[in-house]
Order: sequence, then C-alpha cells, then structure tokens
Amino acid sequence: MPHPMKKQSGLSLVELMVALAISLVVVAAAIYAYLASREGQRSIERLSASRETGSFVLQTIGRELMNAGYYPANVLPIPPDATQQGMYDSYYPLQGATRVATDWENTAAGWPPTAYQTGVYGCDGGQFNSNDGTCPSANDTEPDTLVVNYFTSDASDAPGTSKDCTGSFVGNDPSNAQRKLNKGAPPAAVDSALPPQLPLFVSNRYTLRDTKMFVDNNDLTTKSLSCSGNGQSYKGVIGVYQPLVAGVEDLQFSYGVYTAYDPTAAYNSLAPTRFYTATEVNGLTALNVRGHSLTGWQRVTAVRVCLLTRTLGGSTRIADSSGNTSTYKDCAGTEKNQPAGYQMARYEQVFGVRNALRLSY
Repeated sequence: MPHPMKKQSGLSLVELMVALAISLVVVAAAIYAYLASREGQRSIERLSASRETGSFVLQTIGRELMNAGYYPANVLPIPPDATQQGMYDSYYPLQGATRVATDWENTAAGWPPTAYQTGVYGCDGGQFNSNDGTCPSANDTEPDTLVVNYFTSDASDAPGTSKDCTGSFVGNDPSNAQRKLNKGAPPAAVDSALPPQLPLFVSNRYTLRDTKMFVDNNDLTTKSLSCSGNGQSYKGVIGVYQPLVAGVEDLQFSYGVYTAYDPTAAYNSLAPTRFYTATEVNGLTALNVRGHSLTGWQRVTAVRVCLLTRTLGGSTRIADSSGNTSTYKDCAGTEKNQPAGYQMARYEQVFGVRNALRLSY
C-alpha cells in the first residue's frame, strides 16, 4: 500500500518578518548598550585625566615654590663686602665693595631688575616679559603669571639641577656668564663634566597659553600650563613659553605677606597678614626687618594657587538631576553653571615659601 505523503510546514512571510523585527530590536539594543558603555567609559577616563591634570599642575608649581629664594648655604662669604662678613652668601648674592667679574649683582648696569630681586614675583592677568623683567597692565579676565627665582649648583645639589623648567642650561643666561666657568687659571672655559665655580641663577615663569589639540577627530582650542626659563632666554630676546599640560582653563595666584614687625619683641610671627594680588603687593610700603628694608615681595611667605581644569572632548559632563543644574566655583569664588558637554573643576592649595634668605652665624 503506498504511504501517504506528509504535509510539509514552514514559516509564513508574516512570521519571518516578525522574527526579523525582533532580532533587529535585540541587535539595536545590544549596540546601544555597547555604545553607551563605551561613551561612559570615555567620560570616566576624561574626568580622571582632568583630575590628574589639576593634581599635576599643583605638584609642579608646589615643587618649584620650594626652591624660591634658595641659595646653597655651604658657599663662603664674599670677602670684599664688609656687610657680608659673618653671613653666608644668600639670595640674592650682593656684589662686593669692589665688584669682581663673578658677582651676580651689578648695580652699575641696573642688574637685577625688581622681578629677580626676590624668590617670588608675579603678574596680574598677563604674561611676564623676560626681556625686560616687567608685567603688562593688570587684567582680571586673564590668567596670572608666577615667577620663581633661586640659585643652584651641581656641586652641592644633584647633578643636572642647573637647568630651567624647559630643560635648558641656565648658564646660557648672560648673568651666569662668569659664574659658570670652571676650567683654566683663572677659570676661562667650561668643562661640562665639572660643576660651575659658583651657584647659577635660575628663573622659571609659569602661565597659561592657548593651545590647539586634536581630540576625537575634532580640533579643540584649550589652554595649557606653559613655562619659560632663563636658560632659553637671552638679553634682547623674549623667552618662549612652552606648553607642559593641556586642559587648564584658569590660573590665579595670590601672595601671603606679613605687614608688621616689632624689633623689640622676643618673637615675631612671619605668618601672612592676608593674601594680596600681585598689583597689591607692588603697592605695599617697605618694612624694616632686622635692619633690612624689605619690600612687599621680599615679605611673601606663602603663595595661594587656584586653577580650573576643563575636560577635553565632548559629552564628558555628568547629567544633571531633575531641576538641579550642576555648578562650579571659579577662582574668584563666583558660582557658575557647568558648560554644556564639559566638566569644570577647581583646585586650590597654599604653599609656604622661603624668600629673601639671610642666613647669619
């Protein structure tokens, strides 16, 4: 008997289209979840990088301020200058009654300018001009400039410390022309394997400069912490500020100054009376301290650093809660709304400094 053929069955066109639609929805959901996860990870990485930028800038400037006004204490007094007898040569080294070639100070030539006579100096809202040692007119809308001065010697410090923040040898500065000599009798040449005969002057200046970057296939304009050192600067040439790290939106400095000193008191606190802007420090009157007339800059014992960082790349701002807009405070203390697509953060720290040292024994 012939077996009857079984009726074949399968998916109808409608069933196939429904299955395909469901598959597309599942794939789209998976792609959306992947893209959201990837974008979330990028946002976290950008926020983390922005925080690292803030910490790096504070550490960089803090380490620099530790050197402000430094002079190696193992250097002998200057014999020709009676005012220096019984005193270590210190910042800044005064020239003898009869000036010698290695004296750093040269009053006849007007050296050093005011900006280099103290360990700390600054400009309000402008870029310091290393050509003439001056600041532009104060501008509250622009980043400040910090100038840190000190002396260093490879003979007393770690080898290679006689370089500025750009890595340039500070012996290139004309003020170090004689002090760096270390070969011959008298020294008339430089042997790179030997330390300089006297400590060399170092001056580093920190400010912000506009920088263009390429992030996520887009051109981005931001600001970078930038530095200029006297190793790359020559008289008659304005030092070039080289970028160090991007993503810094603002940089402001204020200076803690003590404004009272009682010579009859057994103890005087040199704690800052309050913090001043650079313009205000310039306007302070001199104060007699231990027989020395000290300017406002010579009485700076602390520096407050405030900076704002901004994330690099879009879509890095944390979503606002319902009815609550995310805000931040700028360095003036003004509360502002977070910009669309970016996250701003404020960092502030106070650093104590040694300044205008005069070490007696």
